[in-house]
Amino acid sequence: MKKIIVISTLTSTLLLATNGDNLISLGAESRAMGGTGIAMGMGTDSVFKNPAWVADIEGTQAMFGATLFMPDVKASNGNANGQEASSKADMSLIPAVSHAGRINENFAYGVGMFGVSGMGADYRNENGATPQENKGLSDMRTNFQYMRFVPTIAYRNENLRIGAGLTLAYGALDMSAVLPTDPADFSTYHQRGGGMSDDFGYGAQLGAGYFVTPSISLGAYYQTEVTTEYENVFDFNMDGRYDNLKLSQPAEYGVGIGYKEGNIRASLDIKQILWSAADGYDAFGWDDQTVYSLGLEYMTENKIALRAGYSHANSPLDNGVFDAATVGGAPMRPQDVTYFNMMGFPAISEDHITVGLGYQLNQQIGFDLAYVYSPKETLNSMNMQVSNEQSSLSGALKYKFD
Repeated sequence: MKKIIVISTLTSTLLLATNGDNLISLGAESRAMGGTGIAMGMGTDSVFKNPAWVADIEGTQAMFGATLFMPDVKASNGNANGQEASSKADMSLIPAVSHAGRINENFAYGVGMFGVSGMGADYRNENGATPQENKGLSDMRTNFQYMRFVPTIAYRNENLRIGAGLTLAYGALDMSAVLPTDPADFSTYHQRGGGMSDDFGYGAQLGAGYFVTPSISLGAYYQTEVTTEYENVFDFNMDGRYDNLKLSQPAEYGVGIGYKEGNIRASLDIKQILWSAADGYDAFGWDDQTVYSLGLEYMTENKIALRAGYSHANSPLDNGVFDAATVGGAPMRPQDVTYFNMMGFPAISEDHITVGLGYQLNQQIGFDLAYVYSPKETLNSMNMQVSNEQSSLSGALKYKFD
């Protein structure tokens, strides 16, 4: 392989249970309900899901949560004597913190800070101690951390809810792969990574909600693309100089419908993620995703909320067929792009099955738990194979100050 690039995460250092590299949702309540929340309030989680529903927050509330991810990624390269390995990036903890409160009867505010995106794998020393022994997987490992800080404001008037938020993002990328010094001579190798590079980005999100009846609600939201560029991060063209990489998180938009009657809640969301128009992802041939999510909740007599959900989206890597591309000013052959996507970033998860529960201990303190399972998916292309199976456990403490 002439040029091999890998991106993973510091926020997770693994492949997340995701749509592409985005979490299906952040808070435990939404995750337990299939990642829904466009058409109904999810407490302070709505700061990120749809800021319009922040308008329905009563009093002042906060949420402190985290998600433990446990992926199982395996790759094999038939172009290197069938060399195979399991990624060592198999567990990490992702934080989520949000706060919201009322300004007056019509206006409310919210703010959230989340680890929202991530990708990658870690195959270092999996087939031996030397680069030559690991050449099929390039001894690859990199770190990418991406977090968002989102202040929001929301308005309500009778049946209408409107919200807007400013997205302040921080990304840090460290790319690492051991490659031949001379592409025609595999006797000597050296490290192509340029070390940690970081950047800030900004964007916006808009949301709306409307109660058709007291039981039925509609919602819509839009999130702009957030542009980031990582300088001197990797020697893409093997000229001894480190190149820059633009890697922007894509724009997305969605709509949903919610239902609440008695002790039952149900929600259905449909959203579009525009990978093909985002810097970096477009070069690597990612397809847009349409995400379908369904969530259900039943409140028992002893006030335990039982939740379940399901989410589906076709993989942005589609069928594993990619065109040549230019990355960091360097041309990449179709086989190089394929190698990157499959070995370095197998974002091939499609289905997510979710369960969870919530319990209000008293008027001030509540708890939420969620478990998300993404069944094993396998992709074969150009004599290479990768599989990805994921599970995660989320928990959150909710506190009401007044």
